[in-house]
Amino acid sequence: MTPQGVLNGVRVLSLEQVHVLPWGTAFLADFGAQVIRVESVDHMNDRRSGPFPEGVPGEMWWNEGGTFAYWGRNKQSLCIQVAEPMGKEVFLKLAAHIDIVTDNFRPGTMRRYGLDHDSLAAIKPDIITLSCTAYGHTGPWHAYGARARTVDAVCGLSSLTGYEGGESIRASSNYMDHSGGLNVAYALLMALYRKRRTGKGMRIDLSMYETGVSCIAPAILEAQRDVPRPRMGTAHLRKVPHHIYPCGGEDRWITISVEDDEGWQRLCQAMDNPSWALETRFATVLGRRQNRHDLDRLLAEWTSTKNDQALMQHLQARGIAAGAVMTAKDLVADPHLRERGYFDLFDNPNAPEVGPRVYAGRPFRCSEMPVSMFLVAALGQHNVDVLREIGGLRDPEIQQLVEAGIIHAKPRNPNPPVPGATGNQSSERERHKDSNYQEAVRQLVESQFHHTASRA
Repeated sequence: MTPQGVLNGVRVLSLEQVHVLPWGTAFLADFGAQVIRVESVDHMNDRRSGPFPEGVPGEMWWNEGGTFAYWGRNKQSLCIQVAEPMGKEVFLKLAAHIDIVTDNFRPGTMRRYGLDHDSLAAIKPDIITLSCTAYGHTGPWHAYGARARTVDAVCGLSSLTGYEGGESIRASSNYMDHSGGLNVAYALLMALYRKRRTGKGMRIDLSMYETGVSCIAPAILEAQRDVPRPRMGTAHLRKVPHHIYPCGGEDRWITISVEDDEGWQRLCQAMDNPSWALETRFATVLGRRQNRHDLDRLLAEWTSTKNDQALMQHLQARGIAAGAVMTAKDLVADPHLRERGYFDLFDNPNAPEVGPRVYAGRPFRCSEMPVSMFLVAALGQHNVDVLREIGGLRDPEIQQLVEAGIIHAKPRNPNPPVPGATGNQSSERERHKDSNYQEAVRQLVESQFHHTASRA
């Protein structure tokens, strides 16, 4: 049963792929919107990406991938060939009863299909459409293709990212996807608010490129005043020390950030005032900045014998901003996230071989409206329901679509992905069982089941 939410009654048809648009529409689905993911039987990249249980795709691999489960959460699946005339006709019937249509195709694709904003608005004048593309639907770059990595580069983010004196490096594997997806959700909520006030629809042209440029807005202001912003690695222009330091154990680290001289004095006291920390050259922000390399080396010698978690608590208790560098395994066992009930435990009935899995939750708590993962749709699971309930099709018409190969519930090519062939597949080394991690997952699963049972 779909939980009640503030967006109950809102219907979305989303022709979405990969990450940026699915990430944005997932938040609408979390809040109760009926988000119908329009899938193609010929394009299973999202469902092929894994990770799969034990790193091995199962017999029904298209319903088992973990990445798809998170991006596709709480959405319905309509697997229909909209590029075919019969499929397009059905899509237009659905659009007459839809609030929002989204896509992240290259500019021109929806118009070529006859599904662009003007065509849809002719059927439903108050419809909201959103296209999320790399560079937008206008401008000399509008037809360019992209990945999050290339947008990182052209928006200026990569130019600011790198080690001191070094070359430009990638900022993040999918920074533009996540930030662009949040803009998708924000823009659609704004459009829905306007529609409820005025009764009017809207066309939204959203680009990842401009999302990225907005993320480096301070650098744009600095450039106008000829203020240099050199690459500094993990250092900071004004805060010193501000770096990542090694801790005891294998690949364990901590971040420490000191804003001013008062903060530096607190850090000195936390270190029991070693003689080097009391040297005059470190007494002021300017002095520490000029001697930051020596300072970082001496701090690293001090932190290298400490436990990262214990040191974080020690420094935080003394008013010093510090954070252990957590791994994904650390996060599952993190008591703070557990106490806040952050994680979702979901056992997908459409993928019984996967079993209960721990998924990341949402970064907010709503006292009157709990948000959780309640559905990961099988491919084409909602074909009949959507076509019957929204499109008004009768069973013989739906059967005709099945026989004509317009709607599907299995991929056209059912051959499983080759284990280890995609970036999200586990290697043999990564599949090695970590007993501490497995125990943390077991405890989290048990606590979540008990919490659910107590509420029932």
